[in-house]
Amino acid sequence: MRLLLVAALAVALVAGAAETARADGDPASDVLYVSDVFVPYPPPSKATVATLKRNVAAAFAKRYRIKVAVVASPADLGAVPELFNKPTQYAKFLGQELSPIFVGPLVIVMPAGFGIFDGGRPVAAEQAVLNPLEITGKSADALTGTAATAAQRLTAAGALRSKDIRPPQVYTQPARGKRGSTVRLKYSVLDDSERTREVIRISAGRAVKAVLRIPMRSAVYQKPHVVTWRVPKSLKPGTLRFCIVATDPPGNHNAPVCTPLTVR
Repeated sequence: MRLLLVAALAVALVAGAAETARADGDPASDVLYVSDVFVPYPPPSKATVATLKRNVAAAFAKRYRIKVAVVASPADLGAVPELFNKPTQYAKFLGQELSPIFVGPLVIVMPAGFGIFDGGRPVAAEQAVLNPLEITGKSADALTGTAATAAQRLTAAGALRSKDIRPPQVYTQPARGKRGSTVRLKYSVLDDSERTREVIRISAGRAVKAVLRIPMRSAVYQKPHVVTWRVPKSLKPGTLRFCIVATDPPGNHNAPVCTPLTVR
């Protein structure tokens, strides 16, 4: 059900996700579907949030994966306030909520301490890094700052080694173009490694008219890809389709996702 929600809301969801999600059962599970960081509401300072996001991005730059949820009050848990200050239990709950699209290191920061979950896989390396860390305060700002430190130290220690087992998900938009002109094929990729390569096949019926191969690159859902194709003048007007298969670095790939391409 959540996958359909993500597809329907598309990129416009992301800007307001933190606000909108709070009406749902578990706010963090909605936000973290398309983002790597969840912070409390009212939000911490922009500078503190920026530091956390920068440290998480640094983990991805080293080809690690991580998601972080900072929870400052029961209100941040929506319909499950009973899990407040139970970071280990909440980490498992949230990890299961995210499992259709993310199975990897998930860090929870609460006033009572840290939680870590990786789809039921061993987390001794991550726990060894988190155990010495102290929660320096209970405010949203203090907890977010602690989360930023945790992300930085987990990356530095090489403790985020976790196999990516989930395939990318591709969300396309119908396209239109004229014969002899360039058409823009727009799509978004959701992948927990945040790097994919794509193969785009353009077909008219069973006849393949073009195959476009896109090399490995950043794949962040909030930043749609645009690939151009020059429509041959000889092509008959009508409805074609373009189908996309995305593959992440470990080799996981989605089933082809196809969308109409109308040619005039």
